[in-house]
Amino acid sequence: MIVSGRASSAVIVLGLLLLAGAAPAQDVAAWRVECTGDGKSGAMIIQLPLGLNLTEPITVKVDNGISERQPIQTCTNVGCFAALTANERLVTSMRNGTDLKITFQDANKKPVELAVPLLGFGVAFDKVRT
Repeated sequence: MIVSGRASSAVIVLGLLLLAGAAPAQDVAAWRVECTGDGKSGAMIIQLPLGLNLTEPITVKVDNGISERQPIQTCTNVGCFAALTANERLVTSMRNGTDLKITFQDANKKPVELAVPLLGFGVAFDKVRT
């Protein structure tokens, strides 16, 4: 996942190249900062695995909060991508939450939910904003 900062050229990166059924990492900060881009978009780009049902949007929510539906914009040889706005409500929820839950459908239209730990998100996001 890539979250672009507003006033800097750093981004927060988490690649979701996880396969359905892969064991999640425990107690590991999953967020890191990389310098790239113009830092003006404020968008969160989610990179998902290949083999998705592209006609259905993904859903994103923090813990048991409200789900947001987002379309899959494109796929390349490294994965599929969906973008959403990193608005204040979402960022606050991610700072205070435990897991970012992303649900998509596989090629057989079976829902697959990935729970991405938010450990380290707040620290990484603060680095982007400075």
